[in-house]
Amino acid sequence: MNIKTGIFFDMSPSKIFFRLSKYIFKYKWRILGGLISVAIMSGADTASAFLIARLVEVLQTIGQQVRAGQEILVQVPPIKFLDITLFNFTIHGKAESFQLIFRFAIAVIIIIFIKVLFVYAREYLMSSVQQKLLMRFRIELYNTIVALPVRYFDVHKTGFIMSRFTNDVNNLEQAMSLMIEIAQNCVYSLIFATALFYTNWKLTIATILIFALSGEISRRFGDKIRSYSRDLTNTLADISAFLQEKISAARVVKSFTREEFEKKNFKQKVESNYHYSMKIVRVIALLSPTNELFNTTATSLLVIFCGYLFIQGAMTIESMIFFLLLMINLAKPIKALGESIARVQKSLVSAGYIFEILDLNREPLDDEKPAFQITRGEVEFRNVTFSYNNETEALHNINLHVLPGEKIALVGPSGSGKSTLINLIPRFYELQQGEILIDGCNINDMNLHSLRSQIALVPQDIVLFAGTIYDNIKYGKLEATSEEVYEAARLANAHEFILTFDKGYETEVGERGVQLSGGQRQRIAIARAILRNPKILLLDEATSALDTETELLVQDAINKLMKDRTSFVIAHRLSTIADCDRIVVLDRGEIVEVGTHEELIQNENGIYKRLHTLQFNIDES
Repeated sequence: MNIKTGIFFDMSPSKIFFRLSKYIFKYKWRILGGLISVAIMSGADTASAFLIARLVEVLQTIGQQVRAGQEILVQVPPIKFLDITLFNFTIHGKAESFQLIFRFAIAVIIIIFIKVLFVYAREYLMSSVQQKLLMRFRIELYNTIVALPVRYFDVHKTGFIMSRFTNDVNNLEQAMSLMIEIAQNCVYSLIFATALFYTNWKLTIATILIFALSGEISRRFGDKIRSYSRDLTNTLADISAFLQEKISAARVVKSFTREEFEKKNFKQKVESNYHYSMKIVRVIALLSPTNELFNTTATSLLVIFCGYLFIQGAMTIESMIFFLLLMINLAKPIKALGESIARVQKSLVSAGYIFEILDLNREPLDDEKPAFQITRGEVEFRNVTFSYNNETEALHNINLHVLPGEKIALVGPSGSGKSTLINLIPRFYELQQGEILIDGCNINDMNLHSLRSQIALVPQDIVLFAGTIYDNIKYGKLEATSEEVYEAARLANAHEFILTFDKGYETEVGERGVQLSGGQRQRIAIARAILRNPKILLLDEATSALDTETELLVQDAINKLMKDRTSFVIAHRLSTIADCDRIVVLDRGEIVEVGTHEELIQNENGIYKRLHTLQFNIDES
C-alpha cells in the first residue's frame, strides 16, 4: 500500500479555501440564516444613517427659519422604501419640531433593537457552524489516523501526529472564524456599497476602486504570512515531537544526566519557532497601520471631494452626510476584509497539513472482501519476500507450513526477521512477493477486520491504556461479561495480584500502565488475549526482562493461552521454548534451521546450538 510521506505538499491557498468551503457548505442553511442576519444588521445601520442624515437636513431648515425670526413651517421630504411612502408630514411650530426629534430618536432605538436581536442570531448560527466543523474535522482526522497502516507510524513521530490534532486544529479554528468574518464583511460591503451607489454612483465607483487597492495591499501581505506560517507550523510540530519523545523517555534522560543537553536542544527548537513567529508578527503588525493609513487617506480625499460638491451645490447636506456615514460604515468591513484575507493565509497552511493526512490511503478494514472464519488455524508461508525500504530485504524466500494448533518458536540473532515474520500474518505490512495462507485462503483475499479479529498479539513492549485494569482486559472483547473478564484474569495468573489492590479490578493503571510492574502488565495483556479467544496467537518475547518467579507465572499463563491454538513465539530465553513443537531459526531474513529442541541441539555447527551454548554459559556465570 503506497502512502504519502507526510511532507507537506504545496496545495495552493485557493484549493485549500475551496475544500474548506465544501465543508462549510454542508451547513448552508445555518450560514444562510447568519448571512441574512448580517444583511438585516447592515440594513439597520443604513437606515440609521439615512434617518440621521434626514434629521440633520430638517434641523438645518428649522434653524434657518428660527434665526430669521420666521414661524417654523417645514415640509419634511417623504421617507420611501421601494417607492412606497412610509412617512410624509409637515412641521408647524416648535412643539411639532420637538416631536419630530423625539420620533426620529424612537425610530433609531427601534432599529438598533432589531439589529441587536439579529446580532445574537448571527453569533449563535455562525458559532454553531464553526464548532460543528471543528468537531467534524477532529472526528475525521482521528478516524483517518486509526485507519492508517503501521508503516505510516514507523515513519512519523508521535509528536508530529499530535501536532495535527493540537496546533493545526487550533489554527483551523481561526481559519473558520476568519472565513465566517470574510463572508459577513462581504455582505456588509455589498449592502453599504448598494446604498452608496443609490446615493451617488460616480462617487461609489471611485470609492470601490480605492478600496480595491487596499485589498491588493492585504493580498501581498497575506502571501508573506503564508510563506512564514509554513515554517512556523513545522517548528511547532517539531516541538511537539521533541516533548513527546523526551517526556516518555524521562528515565533515560535522567539516568544519563542529560538534562542540560536536552535543555539546550529544546531552547534551539523554541528559538527557531520564535524566529518564524516574529516574522509573522512583523508582517501582521505592519499590515494594520498600512491599511489604516491608506484607508484614512482615501476617506479624507473623498470627504474633501464631497465637501467640494456640496459647496458647488451639486450635493445636498442630507446626501453628503448620508454618503459619508455609509462610506465610514463601508470602510470598516473593507479594512477587516483585507486583514482577514491576509490573516487566513496563516491558518490555511495548517488546513493544508490536515487535508494531507485526510488524503492518505487508509487500510481497507471494511472492504467488500468476504469475512473468513478461521476454523483450523493452519498457516503457510509461500516464497515470502519482504522489504521495509524496497532496498534491503528483511525476509527472503520464506517457506513455512504450520499445522493447526502447532506451537512454532522463532529464534535468531537480532535483526534476523523474527518480528517482521509475525507482523506479516495480520497484514500490518503488505508483501512485495509471495503469499501467506490461512486455512488455505490467501490473507490478501480476506476482509482485513475479519482477519485481525481472529488473531491476538502479545508484544514485548506491553501497551496498557489509561483506565482501570478491568477496562484494559475487556479491551480484548468489548461485549464480554464480568465473569468472562474475571475468568480470563484467572487463566493469566493475574486474578490474585489484582485483588491485592484496594480497588481491585477498578484500579487505575496509569499512562501506559506505569502503576504496575512489568510482570503484572504482561499478565494483564495475556488476560486480554485470552478474552479475545483467538485462533492464531503471536507472542513477541513476552517473558523477557522478568525475574524468575514472575517469569514462571507469565510462562504458565502463556502455556494456558497457547493451548489448542496455532502459536508463533519469539523467544528471548531459549529455555522457555524447549516444549514447542518446532523451532524455526532465522538469520539475515532467511530460514536456516527447523526442528525440535532435541534435533537442533545436536547440530554442533548450527546457529541454535551456538545461541543455546552462549546463553547457557551466561546463565551459569
